[in-house]
Amino acid sequence: MADEWAEFRMKSPAPPTGGDPWAEFRAPQVSVAEDVAKSAGIGVVKGGIGTIGAAGDVRELLSHGVDYAAQQFGIPAERAQAFKDAVYEGVRRAPGPGRVLAEAPSSGTIQKAVEGVTGDFYKPKTTAGEYAQTAGEFLPAAVGGPGGAIARGARVLVPAVTSETAGQATKGTAAEPVARFLGALAGGGVQVLASRPGSASRSIANQLPEGITEPMVVQADRLMQDAAGRGLQLSWPEALSQVAGRPVLTNMMRHLEASPQTEGQMAAFFGDRPAAVEGAVRQELGNVAPVNRNPSAIGPAVGREAEGTLEEVRGAINNAARPYYDSASTVLLSPQEMERVRALPGYAAARDAVRNDPQLNRYVADLPEESVGFLNEVKKQLDNAAQHAAEPLNTQGRNMQRAAGFGQDAAAVRNIASNVQTSTAYPTALAIESMGRERFLQPLLDGPLGKIAGRDTTTKNAIEALFPRNPLPNSEQEIATTVSALTRRNERAARDLVRAHAESTFNEAARDLQTGPNQASGAKFAVAIAGNPQQRVNLQAAVEALPNGQERWQGFNRLLDVLEATGTRQNVGSRTAYNQEINKAQGAGGLARDVGRIGANPTRLLQPLADKYDQWKLGRNLGQLATILTDPNAAGMLRAIARAPRDGRRSAELAIRLVTYAEASKPVENRSQQNGRQ
Repeated sequence: MADEWAEFRMKSPAPPTGGDPWAEFRAPQVSVAEDVAKSAGIGVVKGGIGTIGAAGDVRELLSHGVDYAAQQFGIPAERAQAFKDAVYEGVRRAPGPGRVLAEAPSSGTIQKAVEGVTGDFYKPKTTAGEYAQTAGEFLPAAVGGPGGAIARGARVLVPAVTSETAGQATKGTAAEPVARFLGALAGGGVQVLASRPGSASRSIANQLPEGITEPMVVQADRLMQDAAGRGLQLSWPEALSQVAGRPVLTNMMRHLEASPQTEGQMAAFFGDRPAAVEGAVRQELGNVAPVNRNPSAIGPAVGREAEGTLEEVRGAINNAARPYYDSASTVLLSPQEMERVRALPGYAAARDAVRNDPQLNRYVADLPEESVGFLNEVKKQLDNAAQHAAEPLNTQGRNMQRAAGFGQDAAAVRNIASNVQTSTAYPTALAIESMGRERFLQPLLDGPLGKIAGRDTTTKNAIEALFPRNPLPNSEQEIATTVSALTRRNERAARDLVRAHAESTFNEAARDLQTGPNQASGAKFAVAIAGNPQQRVNLQAAVEALPNGQERWQGFNRLLDVLEATGTRQNVGSRTAYNQEINKAQGAGGLARDVGRIGANPTRLLQPLADKYDQWKLGRNLGQLATILTDPNAAGMLRAIARAPRDGRRSAELAIRLVTYAEASKPVENRSQQNGRQ
């Protein structure tokens, strides 16, 4: 042995003077500090590459999951690969994000391309270096994230340590990638829980939707003050939702109403809501009109005034035409023209009816038969005969042929008298009457005023004529004209009619339920009286047509805003079932089931997980939250919250972290080798 050793040494090259003769046979010595520094730097680079290759890494993570499941359940590798190939093809052919997921390069592919230019990346030589590299790869998850330096550091160190520790424990086994990922996920979850806001105000800041600005809070504050002035309390979620036109913090308030810890507090706030709504509505109705203790008399009163208005219009038209009738009355027809008149089948009977009726003849007694004035009365008689013969209620004498004949005779008399060459006064009078009826009288007859006119009009019929449930489009001018006309003749009757409509609508909406007073009475009233745009503008037209109408409408419209706000409150439903669901969601079993489903779709359940954490977190602040959301003095806090910049949705943040965890949780020696489709 000694001779063999001597021979070996003689053949070996001589070491340099003063050097270590075994240096080149020993493993290179690297200090832990140097290894940690180099590994951390490479980890940061890999973390950036991992962010770019996130879509591809998700694909690889799913592939590893399939392989691991196949090994655990004894599924042949060929079948597992066939399954992955089929899934890959289906995803690749899908449009949009699916194709990106299938075709995007993984971080391993990108790293390999980079290493082709820079050379192989440095590999950790110590366990501390492996931890440092993993921490470096988690660094992108902290860049730009919320919170201070400590919070951002925790987002790196906690998941990095848990992931690497899990990887070290399973190093070299098929379970290592899965263990690293679950370790990262668990560490990230711990960090998220630790970094969540602990105060009620910060919980509200997290729940406040994007787009809720400080001016919106100011408007909501004014709405709450208006409501309070009417004896009605609004919560902040109701007021903010009304101003924003979308739900704001209503789900949080629903949780507070259902939770045993705050159910009583919220019930005390909303308990007198039905009575408060009724008081506010009755108060506003008093601004429209005082209470009428004889409501059945409202209909006949407005019916008489409507009929009187129509008579006024008819009188105005007749007065405009009368000078021309007077001028034409003594104009005589020629014998030839008169012969044509006498030849009409109905003329003789109509002439005799006028001459033999003292009430009709007194207007033309001094006029000869061939005068235009007398023939105009004959024309009227023929018009009346035609109308009577066509009257549907004239069951015995109704005859459409007779009606047509009378109508033709009346038209012939009018035409012959109008064409007298010696005067144009008669056709002018007829034109004035025709235009007046067409432009002024007939629209009133066809509209609400005509439907209301009549001494036998009931209050209910008058309301339905003026305020139908589904009004015609662009009918607000008809409403304004009708109420203005009634107001001019009888202000109290007009005001009583508008109040009767609003009050009867509220009485119907505010009917008690089997469970007690109707909490939704205000919102139901707002919908019933102004539920569609035409209803609202018609109501506005009616109120503004009253004396001091714009001021009255301003108050009434603001009341509708307040009542609509009460309708944004969510229905809790069954509190027992709700609380059972919350408790189940807060249990470990619910969370474990969700985590177990992540392999099927890593991002689908992120938001439910965040929501369940919200429920758990709110439980620590329920009393404070209930106070803030129902306290008008919280305006300053909410303005500050709305003014401050807020982070993006937690689900987006968790999705980014999940992809980061997927890349960083690969075994160190494999992170530069995995590329392409798995």
